[in-house]
Amino acid sequence: MSGSRMLPSNPSLEFERKAAKALLKQLRAGDASAIGRASALHDDIATAIPASIKLADAQRIIAREYGFASWPRLVRYFGEMEQQLVSRESRGGWRRGIDPVDRLEERVKQWMAEHVAKREFTGRAFAAYVPRLYGLKLEEVFASTITEDETRLAIARHAGFASWTRLLEASAEQASWQINDPWYVDEFREASEVIRRADIRALERVVANNPGMLERESPYGIGVQRLLNTVLTLRDQSSPDNEAALIEWLVARGADLTSELNARLLGMMHMRVDRVLWLIALGADPNWVAPNGLSVLEHAILRWWSGDAVDVLAARANRRDAAWIAAGLGDVVGLARWFDGNGKLRPEARRDRPNFPAASPGMAMPMIPEPSDEELLFELLIVAAMNGRASTIEYLTKRGANVNSRLWEVPLLVVAVGNGWANSVEALLRCGADPDLRGWRPSTSAREMAKEMLEHPNASSRRIAELFGFDPDAVLAEEHAKPAPEPQFSSRMQDVLLLAGDDAHRRGESLVTVEHLFLGLMRARSGAQPTLKHSSQVDIRRFVQEYRERLLPHDDRVGAPAIALDAEVEAALAEAREVARERRRQEITAEYVLYALVRSDERPIARMLLGFDANLESLRSALAS
Repeated sequence: MSGSRMLPSNPSLEFERKAAKALLKQLRAGDASAIGRASALHDDIATAIPASIKLADAQRIIAREYGFASWPRLVRYFGEMEQQLVSRESRGGWRRGIDPVDRLEERVKQWMAEHVAKREFTGRAFAAYVPRLYGLKLEEVFASTITEDETRLAIARHAGFASWTRLLEASAEQASWQINDPWYVDEFREASEVIRRADIRALERVVANNPGMLERESPYGIGVQRLLNTVLTLRDQSSPDNEAALIEWLVARGADLTSELNARLLGMMHMRVDRVLWLIALGADPNWVAPNGLSVLEHAILRWWSGDAVDVLAARANRRDAAWIAAGLGDVVGLARWFDGNGKLRPEARRDRPNFPAASPGMAMPMIPEPSDEELLFELLIVAAMNGRASTIEYLTKRGANVNSRLWEVPLLVVAVGNGWANSVEALLRCGADPDLRGWRPSTSAREMAKEMLEHPNASSRRIAELFGFDPDAVLAEEHAKPAPEPQFSSRMQDVLLLAGDDAHRRGESLVTVEHLFLGLMRARSGAQPTLKHSSQVDIRRFVQEYRERLLPHDDRVGAPAIALDAEVEAALAEAREVARERRRQEITAEYVLYALVRSDERPIARMLLGFDANLESLRSALAS
């Protein structure tokens, strides 16, 4: 069914209901234009007795004008959309950055090409978000010709917006908040630094020096709430007493502690047990229901990726009776009630599925509106794997769940390995998951990934490697036995040297010194400048005031001739090369060079930064990691 018009920029189900009633009134009155409009989409309208036309007929016409097969599908689409929009906009919503317009337009071309290539992800997005294709099987979606406008709608909906227009508006708004000066420090950055030190007196001074700060709106929320968010974010770096005093100070000035705690309890990937207990102890409500209609427990099951933390919450929270919730909690007995005597999922399981897009809009795989039994079982399997529920994975496999399914393009075993879900990896392998099966993005196999992840060994990656038959120590020894690559300067580091020479030339110097090198690092588009700014606690205002005339934009150059490096610079670069070699890196990046410049408090750049109250231990730790 091809729709004759696109959805409005701000769709409203209530508006469509009123539109259907208005259309019904026109049809019953014999309005010629209304009858002509309806006849193209409803075969019986032209010959119907006006008084016999029902509201359902008018609703069907409204739905078909947009491309929906029926009014119930329109209602369902609008309901899913509203839930997703609320998730992005509300407190505790999953907020992601929005791409600039040119990148969004590039994505339109990319998605249209992926549709031609029959990529699963893109096909699912069209089936979930384009009215004309809503609820179709993927083979039907791929057999259809897709327009640019439909592609734009699918991209917007996946990002958590109702329309392309709203997505572009949000992109423009985000751009308007961006400040291009990399050294800009606003009052909230200052406040963050004093909060980090738990210095209430200094925080009072920052607020007093910036009238209206606590009431100011920003993309990150109202000012006082933003500061409370910072306190809760930095809580691992402060003592409980100082933390409590900061919270009390902000609450006395209007911060809403309960809403902030509840929003934070919705959580993030790899949520820790101690953080859950801390939030609840401060007053977070384990039974809170977010504006998108999902409870904290439901968010936890889909977001946290930590069965232990979910168990702590579940012991204090109410739960709905749903198959996916039982799977996420590892409740095999509860899950069994959703299967009939033949081991098949009961029809009721279709009415309550895990709402991945609402829990994490813009990040989740689009959900096909009319799933097969294979799809439903796979969703339960994913939820169980997210939470490390080995017994549930085994139970679902016995009930027909395919551990080697590529419905989501990437084998579940690859996902489990990549995210360090060791318990789930073990269960999936035990249930017959193919360690050499490949998917798309990434195209590597689980076995290959398990070995690659030993590049950054930890308890999880070592255990997973062992599950695939690798001896982690032997693998690491084999890698270390290979000749280390001879590191070369990255392209950005080469640019740093050019900028260092530019600074030396402007000052009439015949050699590039470590000061020139440092300022080259600060001007270049590399990770050195943000690392210094965010990890050293340096007094940015004083530092910029001192060096402003030399902290020029990256592209402001005078075309300086090549200038030789002095001995200290040569030594610093050699040390950076050696660190890169020890870490078996192929490139020497700006961060390695900055690390060499501040490795000891006695080095000239280290001494200079100490003069601006920098915390070099914090900076070195950030660079080393």
